Amino acid sequence: MRILELGKFYPPDRGGIETLLRIWCEGFVAAGDEVDCVVANRSARTERSRINGVRVHRLASLGMAMSTSICPSYPTTPYRYPADLIHAHFPNPLADVACVMAPPKLPIVVTWHSDIVRQKSVLRLYRPLQDALLRRATRIVVATPNHLTYSDCLPAFADKVVVIPFGLDLRRFEPQSVNQQRVADLKHSAAGRPVLLNVGRLVGYKGQRYAIEALKDLPGTLLWLVGTGPLEEELHRHAAQLGVTDRVIFWGDVPDSELPCFFQACDIFVFPSISPNEAFGLVQVEAMSCSKPVVATDLKSGVPWVCRDGETGRVVPPESGRSLALALEPLLGDECLRRRMGEAGRARAYAEFSAPVMIQRYRQLFAGLVVADEAE
Repeated sequence: MRILELGKFYPPDRGGIETLLRIWCEGFVAAGDEVDCVVANRSARTERSRINGVRVHRLASLGMAMSTSICPSYPTTPYRYPADLIHAHFPNPLADVACVMAPPKLPIVVTWHSDIVRQKSVLRLYRPLQDALLRRATRIVVATPNHLTYSDCLPAFADKVVVIPFGLDLRRFEPQSVNQQRVADLKHSAAGRPVLLNVGRLVGYKGQRYAIEALKDLPGTLLWLVGTGPLEEELHRHAAQLGVTDRVIFWGDVPDSELPCFFQACDIFVFPSISPNEAFGLVQVEAMSCSKPVVATDLKSGVPWVCRDGETGRVVPPESGRSLALALEPLLGDECLRRRMGEAGRARAYAEFSAPVMIQRYRQLFAGLVVADEAE
């Protein structure tokens, strides 16, 4: 198949969607497909390259407006890169316009990463384009059933919706792929104390303040925060006010190559996000693949579907340090429980959230649509 991928940015740009976009593109190429991936550049010039078999087109951008690149050549993309099928990613107004303008018979699969949450003030203006995209799409893929259940706009198009969970390259989290000396050094730094780990930007909706609050009821427990963001100083002050400064370690922006060491070295992964902005939580999958139980929050998103309460970890009400502590306490006190939930999480990660499984499911969907299109 010839697949045209429409994204916002492509690695080395960092982010959850960028990571997934690379996995899709390289996975389809490895399976024998031809892939053109169109994204915006960070500068006013167009750059083309071939990365691991993927033809990446970074189109000239004149800047950003409301988190969207101003990229004049993007909408005509479907006419410049012939394809059997378009795979686009929502939300992305540039890709939306390109899909609506695409040749009428060209199959279009839209992966719906999330409803628009943060920019709801502009949704009234964006809604006509969003609805046009949903009408034009041949299939709409969501990563969990919750994405459909809690969506404001997808139920009207439920007959087009298909559930295919996100998948990651889990090989880099295997013990043989991880620097075990670094893991040992990290564990040694904890001096025998149990370690809670959180990985993510230090921003409001990630809810790290509640993980810090949970420490009040978990004496002797450490919290490792991996990531940077605008709330870092505020979180430092919050820890000081609660008297737990010595038990909150801010590791900053850890390189991707070193992240598996932190997952391997911790005891429990804590995921205290407070808003449906957290639509899935790929880091949960990373922790599960390392056999770590997860304590996550019960959001109206895919997060509690990824972490199965009582099986791979615990799911608690958001915005409550006390609820986090009550779920963490029995896990911290029972190594057998941690091991059982960790092993269940690892099995679930490989069965549902691995890159090969995701790629196979998408290619089956694509092939059916392309065959149907050719038969017409």
